[in-house]
Amino acid sequence: MSASVRFQVECRLTKQGEVLFVTGGQELLGSWVAAKAVPLATTADTFPQWTSEPLVLPVGQEVEYKFFIQRSNHVGEAKWEQFPGNRKVTPEANALVTATSTWSSLAGTKTVSEARLPLKSAPAEDEANGEPNTPAAADVSRLAEKIEAREPMRKNFSQSLLALDVDLEGETPVEKVPTPAAAELPTPMRRGVPLQHISSFSALTEMAAAAEKEEVRKTRTVKSSYEAHNTNVPVVIVTSEIAPFSKTGGLGLVAASYSYEFARKGHRTMAVSPKYKHFDNLSYVGEAKVVVGGREEVVKYFHRFEGCGEDGLGCDHIFVEHQSIQREGGLYNGDDGREYSDNLFRFTLLSLAAMEAPLILKLNGSAYGDKVLFLANDWQAGLVPLYMCHKYRPNNCYVQSRVIYVVHNLGYQGQYPNVKACHFFGIDQKAAIDVEFGDCINLTKGALICADRVLTVSPNYTKEIQTAAGGFRLESLVRAKGDALRLGGILNGIDDCWNPETDVNVARRYSVETFETGKAANKAALQKQLGLHEDANSVLIGFVGRLTWQKGVDVMVQIVSWLMEDTGNGVTGRAQLIMMGNGEKQYADTLRSAEGAYPGRVCGYVGFDPKIEHQMMAGCDLFLMPSRYEPCGLPQMYSQRYGTLPIVTATGGLVDSVKDVAEGTDKGTGFHMSHLAADKMREIVYKAAELYLKFPAEFRQMQRTAMLQDFYWPQAMDEYEKAIDQTLYDQPVVR
Repeated sequence: MSASVRFQVECRLTKQGEVLFVTGGQELLGSWVAAKAVPLATTADTFPQWTSEPLVLPVGQEVEYKFFIQRSNHVGEAKWEQFPGNRKVTPEANALVTATSTWSSLAGTKTVSEARLPLKSAPAEDEANGEPNTPAAADVSRLAEKIEAREPMRKNFSQSLLALDVDLEGETPVEKVPTPAAAELPTPMRRGVPLQHISSFSALTEMAAAAEKEEVRKTRTVKSSYEAHNTNVPVVIVTSEIAPFSKTGGLGLVAASYSYEFARKGHRTMAVSPKYKHFDNLSYVGEAKVVVGGREEVVKYFHRFEGCGEDGLGCDHIFVEHQSIQREGGLYNGDDGREYSDNLFRFTLLSLAAMEAPLILKLNGSAYGDKVLFLANDWQAGLVPLYMCHKYRPNNCYVQSRVIYVVHNLGYQGQYPNVKACHFFGIDQKAAIDVEFGDCINLTKGALICADRVLTVSPNYTKEIQTAAGGFRLESLVRAKGDALRLGGILNGIDDCWNPETDVNVARRYSVETFETGKAANKAALQKQLGLHEDANSVLIGFVGRLTWQKGVDVMVQIVSWLMEDTGNGVTGRAQLIMMGNGEKQYADTLRSAEGAYPGRVCGYVGFDPKIEHQMMAGCDLFLMPSRYEPCGLPQMYSQRYGTLPIVTATGGLVDSVKDVAEGTDKGTGFHMSHLAADKMREIVYKAAELYLKFPAEFRQMQRTAMLQDFYWPQAMDEYEKAIDQTLYDQPVVR
């Protein structure tokens, strides 16, 4: 039986770059080996108190431990506490024991026990349905917390658990119910799309084909601000999804953009992803034998080349086939919402297959070889850095290669309980420590430790995941990467299809020179199509997104009545609202109710149509994006490109991509909410609507500035090339 212990110590003696560590007579505490010790964390608010994450230790067995100070990368001499003997703590069953003390003093040391839910043993029978727990479900019980009781932002187990915001009405396309006025209009039938297995509406947006991208870029001056020095080094993208073949959210779109943009830059480019189903025009190119769980498995490789440009450049798409990969349901979970019980096995296969592919596959006559840059994306590819550190480099393979690990959302970590890491992954005990986290293995933990560089999808998100609020219990590891100067953030780009000058979905195309008449025409067309009053003088506000807690929908619906009520201030009562989304039933019901309460002024579009999304970007005046957290976000970039000013929570990539009106109407491109609350949202929505209604010249100035922002991928690629050059020049991470 195990119990949890959290270590705290008050210490003011650390210098810049130094960290408090705890080690002791248990393997999880590093067995008195400094390099394996557990780091503690502090913040500006809690200093000088340093605190560890709860550690699972044997119940009733007295554990000896001690603190020391050292640089986060363990370089330099460790400074140990100065007193004879060691500290001691005894873990208690079904309790979290907090051991609090003062540096180098045994006086005042105390322990406080907090009762916890009883730990279950896995496998166990699910009390509700009598079925064995899946690894994800067992993870919840082993961590002694029910998923319903967790703060939603901190559901950081597996991919599918975070996507369990499914529509309770059955996940079939839910059509928008037209108002009588809309039903009479000769518009095409409104349609929805299936939302099952979709974690983000980004997965449902369309991307421009390579030929379309090339045509668009001929008309747009693209100047590189950085001269890349290693375009001769191949890039190998490892991802669990890639558009158009597989996608559940933004990762699939970003991976597709990587595959095009790196090739266009001149890199020989390979993208390795699972072969979830039959894809057209694939060629069998080879197979490899890998060992997972002590058993030899055969993976097969299928190939399809996607060109970009006229110079023969392009990406070698490699699809990994194995009997465990194909499913009738989604990529990560079945139709019942449960994560596949063998996901860890499936994505271990992906990582191993991806690392073998550059060495053994002869594509267009030659293999990629053993000098490549791996770009491993999110937890499903988190074993790539671990295997590089602990398997390939020690055997003199890939010694010139490097691995960049890209965090798209740190909330997705790939945690699984009851896994014997050495046996399952075929690694030694030293490597196992890098991937073990409490009584689970955590693929993201291993990736953060072993990657040569860690990138996130926006600079501000890089800061957030170094805090307790945004780090999902891994913030100390992220900070350590920053201390080692191996951490950065690059804002994602948007696809070329998001261009009001070429968009085939909008009623009238327009440019920054013609946006006033263009947006007016699109606004009228959008109002007519969705059954709203055709009123050019109202301020039209849009929202598109999953109806979930993370997207701030619970706060947004609180302001609808206020926004619609005319109280004589010249702002409220003069607004129209379009809310398009699907997800949790209570929010979907609220959308329907709002439309019924304010016909002609509110459109509650329960469902999703990618064409309507384009039309909203062109026709709305303001775009509401009140996310509680948003690693990058794309809609706020789309909206600016179309001259629709975003109202966003000041979080993640929203901060990096939207310039607040406080910078001046000549520089601002949108409006920031400092925090998410109904009062704050009312304040900022009022400010934005008032600017539109009462100060139109200043509002148009902001629209013009927003449209001139460059959010396209070529700009982002300069930053990626800088990161690649830096990573290749740095010494590799050695464990």
